[in-house]
Amino acid sequence: MHRRCSQLQHFIDVTQQAIAARVAPSDRAGQACGRIFSALETPQAEQSPARSAGPPAHRHLTVALEAAASGPAAAARLAMALAAIEPRLCWQRRPGAERTTTDFADGHANAVVVGDGGLEQRSDVRIGVSLMAPNIQYPDHRHPPEEVYVALSPGHWRQEARAWHEPGPGGVVYNEPNVIHAMRSTQVPLLAVWCLWVGADQA
Repeated sequence: MHRRCSQLQHFIDVTQQAIAARVAPSDRAGQACGRIFSALETPQAEQSPARSAGPPAHRHLTVALEAAASGPAAAARLAMALAAIEPRLCWQRRPGAERTTTDFADGHANAVVVGDGGLEQRSDVRIGVSLMAPNIQYPDHRHPPEEVYVALSPGHWRQEARAWHEPGPGGVVYNEPNVIHAMRSTQVPLLAVWCLWVGADQA
């Protein structure tokens, strides 16, 4: 039986609470989170990913965390839980970012918390963090797993050709499987936690 360290468990618990405060269990986002956090009730083996200097965007993390910690209660609690585990995370660019604009390649960073390359190795769930420097747009992309974001900062999200919208700190964004989606930061860094249900059939 694997055991999970208290800091990682706290981060998972606070992420679940932040989402549950904004979505109903019967919503698609709520159903996705039911699958994600039910699976996480069974811990898997922890690991220590190799820590590196990280992309240039990583320098915005302190400012983003401080701003989130002074925001709404749900965002503040999640920011503090993230800060506790952040020294163990490995920050990297999105794969293929070197083929995009320099602004995006240097202006974003992602870290996996749970899943391949994260603090807990598992194939059914992926939880991670995205950070973007001010005035950066994350390009349109899609993926089979459904996804739930918790925003910790101001920022805009878009799906398909719909209008951009801002969930606000503590807000939740749900991306159904394979939907084209993007996000962009404002004049301040964007920080968000994302959760993907990969599931046994997609692992």
